[in-house]
Amino acid sequence: MHRTTLALTFLVSAFLITITAGPVVTAQTAPAKSQPVLDVTSMDTSVDPCTDFFAYSCGGWIRKNPIPPDQSSWSVYSKLEDDNKAILREILDSAATPAPDRDAVKQRIGDYYAACMDEKAINAAAIKPLQPLLDQIQQLHSRRAIADIAAIMVYNNALFRFRSDQDYKDSTQVIAEVDQGGLGLPDRDYYLKADAESAEIRKSTLPICKKCSGCLATSQL
Repeated sequence: MHRTTLALTFLVSAFLITITAGPVVTAQTAPAKSQPVLDVTSMDTSVDPCTDFFAYSCGGWIRKNPIPPDQSSWSVYSKLEDDNKAILREILDSAATPAPDRDAVKQRIGDYYAACMDEKAINAAAIKPLQPLLDQIQQLHSRRAIADIAAIMVYNNALFRFRSDQDYKDSTQVIAEVDQGGLGLPDRDYYLKADAESAEIRKSTLPICKKCSGCLATSQL
């Protein structure tokens, strides 16, 4: 599993280095430049590696890449993901722009992306696309009926999340995986612990839930 992750990281890094010929704006606002596979400037050779190998190998990168204000943490992998998203957006924006050399495949990709980004149409539709599902939820009268709704919302990770993943016991196999669908708060203990801090966190989430519900009720999405 570890070798597979390293291999994938290397391949993605090589891909980004190959295609990042022009500047791409990232969350750190500065244009991203093509990076070498091994960037020795990310090291801090003033540190004794026998004393602090982490600071020796990563100290330079940490100084040059402070945590962005909209992130709780930041790493090489976070920056890689952020740069990749910026590149993908550039590709989609290009596909959505009419051009004489745009083929049918690019046009379909661009039209689909443009429809997803059409905020005026989305705001005009309001909750209409969600209304059939909301009506079904409103009609729930038993716990048994929750299973039917969860089955309809399987692609929204309702209650459970289904995906394919590497077999933890056999890295040569990719198998089906079932996991919990996710929580609003980071962990189940946030809902169950009775201490004052946990109670305050639960209390502070209620206005957010009410605001979301109010937006749905007034169609102000």
